[in-house]
Amino acid sequence: MKNKLIILVFIFFSISSNSQNLKILKDSILVDSNYLILEELKINLNDEIVKTKIYTITQSTYDIFDKPFIGKPEKRIKIKKDTLTKRILENMLRESNSGFEHYEIYYDKNNIINLSIGVQSYGSPWEAKQYYCFDLNNGKRIGLNLFVNQQTLLKKIKSKLKEQDIKLSLKTNDLLNFKIITNKGITGIDFSIFDTENYRNSGYEEYIVHFNLKDIKSHILPIYYQRFN
Repeated sequence: MKNKLIILVFIFFSISSNSQNLKILKDSILVDSNYLILEELKINLNDEIVKTKIYTITQSTYDIFDKPFIGKPEKRIKIKKDTLTKRILENMLRESNSGFEHYEIYYDKNNIINLSIGVQSYGSPWEAKQYYCFDLNNGKRIGLNLFVNQQTLLKKIKSKLKEQDIKLSLKTNDLLNFKIITNKGITGIDFSIFDTENYRNSGYEEYIVHFNLKDIKSHILPIYYQRFN
């Protein structure tokens, strides 16, 4: 099979107009008549130690390279492009299950960031998503530490799932996947519960459980709730 003509377009810009510390770098590669979008998360902080702590976690979320790489986002997005270009030229893009990462920023204020990293496999319906919340003061993942009375919170989530006719076994780590909802301030939190008991070709089904701020307030650790306001 002859190699297809590959046109590379190099683009960098931020799509996070409301973010204080985060940007999403973008690049693109044209295969046939479709642009495949490449993304990379960039943290705008002077503290290199904090950035390295966070990058070590976020950049290890999915195995998308021929070998792992943790480093500056500008270099990482270039390696993404180089890796994909090589696979395209070798007609191995589909066979290699190449993954394309997608970032969404939900909250970036008061040195707390909340985001998700999704991945879509090229030529396949498979996709996945993980959520993160970090404290930019020290680079630590807030995660479960955001919540108190966790078992009671899990029971409330399970009850809300039953209202949707969904019966799933929940574990504490399910509280890691959450999105802070904002509208001129924080209005609530959405938990993403994945049905890991029933795997499908497209991945795990995701169910959203919403709490408004009034209902979730008692489960948020006070030191973090104060920083939200």
